[in-house]
Parts: sequence; structure tokens; C-alpha cells
Amino acid sequence: MSLRAAPSTGFLQSFLAVASASLRPAGLSRSFLPIGARTWPAPLLPSIVIPIPGLVSDIWESILKAVPKKKTSHMKKRHRQMAGKGLKDVTSLNKCSGCGRVKRAHYLCPHCVMSIKKWFSNDFGPKKQESELTEWEKKEKQRKMDQRGYKL
Repeated sequence: MSLRAAPSTGFLQSFLAVASASLRPAGLSRSFLPIGARTWPAPLLPSIVIPIPGLVSDIWESILKAVPKKKTSHMKKRHRQMAGKGLKDVTSLNKCSGCGRVKRAHYLCPHCVMSIKKWFSNDFGPKKQESELTEWEKKEKQRKMDQRGYKL
């Protein structure tokens, strides 16, 4: 059997004051009334004011219970955020008309693009033979190949 913690009376009275003030006619202001007439008038709609304490106590209880018991783990948080956002299979594959290798449809072939880049880097000329390269050019070529993971 669980014990039900009752909300404080000050907390409930603040809600009752707000509810009854909203039902009061706009022309009557408490400060302009004579001292003897400063009692609160009976609410216009008593059925609206009566269920407020029950409603507030139910809300208050749910607010107290709406606290996480443990910190969400990194794995569960990532699983929740990334759910349904996995990589999709690529089904639009074609053969390149230039080299015959497989490429994605509506994209440039990466192998053909690399050969064009090499052609531009040689100043639109034919490839130099290994014997024609200077020592510095050989080292630079070797360094670039090592960065890309190629072997001569």
C-alpha cells in the first residue's frame, strides 16, 4: 500500500485564487471596493472551481513520479536517436562507358576522374617516363603514392 503525499495547502490555494480570479467580473476590482465588501463573491460557475484540487493532486502526483530512475546509457541514447537512419543499399549501378568499370548512375566514374586529374597535373602532355623524372619529382611521386596507399 503506497502512501499518497498530499500537496501543501499553500500550493492548492494559489491555484484556487487564480481560478476564482479568472471567473470574477472584469469591472470589480478588489482594491476599489469598500473595506466591508472585500470578501470574495461566490463563483459564477461552482462546478469549475470544485474539481481543481482533485485535478491538481493528480497532476502533482504524476509530476513527482516523472523522474528518470537511472541515467540513460550512451548505447541506448544512440540507438534511440539513430533508429531507422541506417545506411541503405545502393541499387543504381551502371558500367562506365569510358573504362568499363562499375560506377553509380548519374555520377562520374572515379577512375576516369582520377586519370583526367593526372592528365591535368602533367600539363596536358603525355606521361613522363621514370628515367625523365628528376630526383625531387620521384620522391614527390613516391610520397603521394604512399599517402594514397598505392604501391609502384
